[in-house]
Amino acid sequence: MRRREWLRLVGVGAASLATSCGDNLPPSPSTVAAAILEPSQDGFLVAIYDAHATSIAIEVRDEAGELVAADIVELSPTGVAAIDGLAPGSAYDVFLLQLAHAPLGPFRVRTAPRDDDPRIVRIAVSADYDPHPDFESALVDHVLAADPDLFVSLGDFPYCDNGPDVVQDVAGYRLRHVQARSSNALQTLHAGVGVRSIYDDHEFRNDWNPDFVAREGSRYAAAMQVWDEFFPLRDPIADVRYRSWRYGANVECFLLDCRRFRSAASEPDSPLKTMLGATQRQWLQDGVRASTATFKLIFTSVPLDYGVGFDHWKGYAVEREALLDALVGISGVLFVSADQHYFAAYRHSHGVREFQVGPLARGIGPFGDELPGVMFRAGRFNAGLFEIEGTTLRVVGLGADGERFFEETFTPDDLRPA
Repeated sequence: MRRREWLRLVGVGAASLATSCGDNLPPSPSTVAAAILEPSQDGFLVAIYDAHATSIAIEVRDEAGELVAADIVELSPTGVAAIDGLAPGSAYDVFLLQLAHAPLGPFRVRTAPRDDDPRIVRIAVSADYDPHPDFESALVDHVLAADPDLFVSLGDFPYCDNGPDVVQDVAGYRLRHVQARSSNALQTLHAGVGVRSIYDDHEFRNDWNPDFVAREGSRYAAAMQVWDEFFPLRDPIADVRYRSWRYGANVECFLLDCRRFRSAASEPDSPLKTMLGATQRQWLQDGVRASTATFKLIFTSVPLDYGVGFDHWKGYAVEREALLDALVGISGVLFVSADQHYFAAYRHSHGVREFQVGPLARGIGPFGDELPGVMFRAGRFNAGLFEIEGTTLRVVGLGADGERFFEETFTPDDLRPA
């Protein structure tokens, strides 16, 4: 069916096709995998993998059930559609349609509020997802029950470098992504909330930095090609995946790439050793300074300190302190990290606060250094919930049993580096 014929069809008769979609079964594992990504004020991306189809049609409906957008995604075997022209701060249902099958969906997503919209915003954050049955839990159900506007993943989502076979090529990396995205937990997650994500190391290989990119160029190219297929960006720039976004009047988010531009962890610490690279670090500092949002959430895939080993900011202390120095006097600054496989609350120099989250579904890690800056730790499956209401930011540690095992509340001045 040609695109024009499809758009004419959905404009006339697709409403009756979609009315019973709530009873549809989710996609079959390793056959269809879909996610709604990068929600902005006027739209989002629909990323799809299908092992068999060459194209899939998309319907987008508002809360009243009215058809507001439609498109066709060409697949080979992945594809992406950009849905635009929607209303800010609104909920939509996305359906995937193949002529020979019942529609798949709905996939629920919310567009971002306008920059001046003071509404309450809830952001769920976690990392470290492995679909192995040993790591199954009800955590995703409890995350969605908290009704987040957005889910942010901070890496190792999924694991591509473990198991009996070492993944080296595009086919192998695709298989690992499909195995994760078509698992029950991630089908549930992607059906319930829009996602923004950044990789850490296991999406390519353990503890990687640009030295590994130089030595294993074809493997890196395969890993990043597949990452970009499953987590596409609207206006991609080669090897630039750090980004920021505003989410209403009271929060702006800065998502860092702590892998592509870093120095090797084995290098001695000095002003030349970098986690972010000069360009990304300047972008972050300028963006946080210029932000008019009440709170500024800085997402880093690895923690600022107190972790195991040196494959995090602990091994880049000179740059870390320079970054924290640059944030002095700016209110509402909070760091959110992952990687270490346990929940933690930290306090750093200048009174800077950080919350470490994850794993969503992976083994619990050993605790790192026991130092005065470690305020709380819990070894359990978890996600962080960050609720912003006016001049209040509430941080909640959410467990796999639904327990809210940690809670702390801040004002902007509480989060002003001094």
